Amino acid sequence: GLPSKSAAPEAAAPQLPMAELSQMGNLRQGLGLSIEQLARTVGISPSYLELIETAERQPDAAIRRALARALSVAGWSDPS
Repeated sequence: GLPSKSAAPEAAAPQLPMAELSQMGNLRQGLGLSIEQLARTVGISPSYLELIETAERQPDAAIRRALARALSVAGWSDPS
């Protein structure tokens, strides 16, 4: 895997920055997840997830963290 910048995985929970939300649909599809599957995993409605993916809604920090965990994107909390 990719090298991790932090030795403590739970110290800073990964979180989706707003700029990465536009990539979320691609990541979700790349993992073979449907909108319904990802929404259920994160605990939001599929319609809300669709709004997030189309940038019509900006999710709060807790949802961004849950999405980052669900999509296994540890680097999303790091500035690029």
